[in-house]
Amino acid sequence: MHTAMPALPKHPWRWIAAALLLLFLVVRLPGWWFGPEVTVYRVEARPIIANVVATGRVESPSRVLIGSEIVGTVVERPVFEGQHLAAGALVARLDDANEQAALAEAEAALAQLLERDRPADAALRDEARARAVQAGRDAERLVALAERRLVATDRVEQAEQARRIAVAALAAAEARARASGPAGSSERLLRERIAAARAALEQTVVRTRVSGTVLRRLAEPGDVVQPGRGIVELARDGSTLVVAQVDERNLDRLVEDLPALVSPDAFPQQRLPGRLVFLAPAVDPQTGTVEVRVEVPDAPPTLRQDMTVSVDIEVGRRERALVLPIDAIEAARGDAPAQVLAIREGRVKRVPVTLGLRGLDRVEVIEGLAEGEAVLPLANAPAPGRRVRIARDGG
Repeated sequence: MHTAMPALPKHPWRWIAAALLLLFLVVRLPGWWFGPEVTVYRVEARPIIANVVATGRVESPSRVLIGSEIVGTVVERPVFEGQHLAAGALVARLDDANEQAALAEAEAALAQLLERDRPADAALRDEARARAVQAGRDAERLVALAERRLVATDRVEQAEQARRIAVAALAAAEARARASGPAGSSERLLRERIAAARAALEQTVVRTRVSGTVLRRLAEPGDVVQPGRGIVELARDGSTLVVAQVDERNLDRLVEDLPALVSPDAFPQQRLPGRLVFLAPAVDPQTGTVEVRVEVPDAPPTLRQDMTVSVDIEVGRRERALVLPIDAIEAARGDAPAQVLAIREGRVKRVPVTLGLRGLDRVEVIEGLAEGEAVLPLANAPAPGRRVRIARDGG
């Protein structure tokens, strides 16, 4: 006995097409009805720091040229670039042969005065004093004899003349003795001459009067230097400055004494604290920027002169604020406020917002949104009014 097989559909391709259509509707109908899936941001409550970012260069507080005060030939220059010098450190030595000779000559002249001229002048003074006394006695004796008419008057006149000559010689001898004597003018002049020679000799040794770091060597041994020409260029010790140009649109947020962070491009892991110490009074009309200076008080050796650095000037801080990524904010234009594309009741809606602090990648929303609301990134966002489905949060 044979069992009958069930009959096959007369048109099997119709059943296959119907099944495929049903599957297509199951997959596509939610997207048509509820809209496409979208990635969103959530309004978060978190701290925010608003920064003004700029690129600048390192500058020392001042550059000092250390040079010679006299004309001379460099015979020694023991410093090198990058070396730190304390105040009083040796920078260079000049040829001092002429100065040594001048000092030796002045010292020899003083020794001659003390050992020979002073005793000789004192002896001549004593001799002149004795002659003056004797001439006075002779004149007095002859005057007495002339009164008794025992000598002629011409002899009296000769004696008076001799007395006057002896007194004048005594005065001259006493003047020479005073000049060459202790604390006399000759000794003072020679000691001043020695002091000047020693000062000139000291000028052949060039020292720095300030502490700092050598930036450049400007003279080599054998070079002839003159007053006004530097031997080395020194970056004076002190708080390092970073000079940067900031867009004038940030001018209303900048005031002196704001905290800042400085990061050298060569050492991006370093974040050096500083503060804004100068804000230029004028804007550069060519670039539309304003010059600012940030002081870095404890700069490490890695922060070198003319190095390129990034500067973050903190212009505001909130410990708790509602924030969104910057790429979700449509900036204000003219009278139109800033706006976002929020998702409300399953549809995209354009919502005006009031903004506050602006950080590096996020901005504070003061009014218009609540914590946890979903907001679309502006790039490739669906048009306002369209239904959407939230796939996942973008951050």
